[in-house]
Amino acid sequence: MKIYYIEEVLTRKIKILNIITRLELGGPPILILDILQRLNKGHFESAIATGLAHSRKRDMIEFAKEKGFKVYTIPTLVRNICPHKDFISLIKLSLLIKKEGYDIIHCHTSKGGFIGRLAARLAGSKVIIYSPHGDIFEGYFSRLTTKAFVLLEKFAAQFTDKIITLSIRGKKRFLEQGIGEERRIKHIYNGIDFKKFTRTEDKRGEFGLRKDDFVCATIGRLVPVKGHSCLLKAIRRVVQVIPQAKFLFVGDGPQRQRLEQEIIVLELENNVSLLGARTDIAEILFCIDLFLLPSINEGFGIVLVEAMAMGKPIVATNVGGIPEIVKDGTTGILVSPKDDEALSSSIIKLHKNPGLALKMGQAGYRRAKRLFDIESTVLKYEELYLELARKKGVIK
Repeated sequence: MKIYYIEEVLTRKIKILNIITRLELGGPPILILDILQRLNKGHFESAIATGLAHSRKRDMIEFAKEKGFKVYTIPTLVRNICPHKDFISLIKLSLLIKKEGYDIIHCHTSKGGFIGRLAARLAGSKVIIYSPHGDIFEGYFSRLTTKAFVLLEKFAAQFTDKIITLSIRGKKRFLEQGIGEERRIKHIYNGIDFKKFTRTEDKRGEFGLRKDDFVCATIGRLVPVKGHSCLLKAIRRVVQVIPQAKFLFVGDGPQRQRLEQEIIVLELENNVSLLGARTDIAEILFCIDLFLLPSINEGFGIVLVEAMAMGKPIVATNVGGIPEIVKDGTTGILVSPKDDEALSSSIIKLHKNPGLALKMGQAGYRRAKRLFDIESTVLKYEELYLELARKKGVIK
């Protein structure tokens, strides 16, 4: 894909503050840093305000500093609702925005998005942008709690200049909930750096896998909304047909102990490996035959693009933004969420039809290359920042 960059001389740099509750190893923080590193340094000066990660091993604050970004740590900025800490974070962020004179406040994820936008409003910021990186409308909270969060989203949307969703479906879901106006919501697909996803070393030996094993993987935090329990039930069906099938679960989270128990109960100790959080994603994807994503709700699923970049066929659920990435029957197979029987039959189908799996993997690579390149994503953000900066009088 040939990218045409914005060539323009500005009288001064546009100062952007990104606010997120935790800058830790995972989807949104990695995407944010990927974009910030590629923004035109002659046009934009970027900084980050964040809380602390639960684990120092997963914290990306030092990495961000090494890349030259100013990072403000606000320990009271936490993911869970905590009125006292939330109020302190609100005041600290508002004072920071005023003191440093940031032109654009770009808030990320639900909690950081709400407190960050309130702080920007109090500070009199000219441009306020919100990237939810998915939604909390299904699979996260009780119905009553979800309704309360929707009300908060509706309130904050009134003083948000632009809401950025990860997919067209994501935009529709916000509008269906009555959050924001259509003119103020825009979808921008995530992208990846394809140079990081090329042929690499085969790690089958490291994981104790044989050449003739049928290897599948899923990548994501070990939380209920990712559907790991349903996948384990599907795996129980699969191994009865394909005894040599092996499954790698990459990621960590609060569900780990529960999943370990489920693996024992289902007698899958020889077929399922919990690898924890990893940074060698390209190497893992290189050594597998099939990628799986059984999510109950998924804003986008950047891991799907990464798997497609490595030429792997996909079996995933037909939720959120996934159908905009994976074309059912062309680059993979989509099934209904929480349907372990459909998951297992799809996995078995692609094992029995290696020619179809190869064809899907090749089609997936072409689609990913055409639609989900990080340079295209960056260009869209640059255009948006400049458009809003002009509209609100930040620059002329």
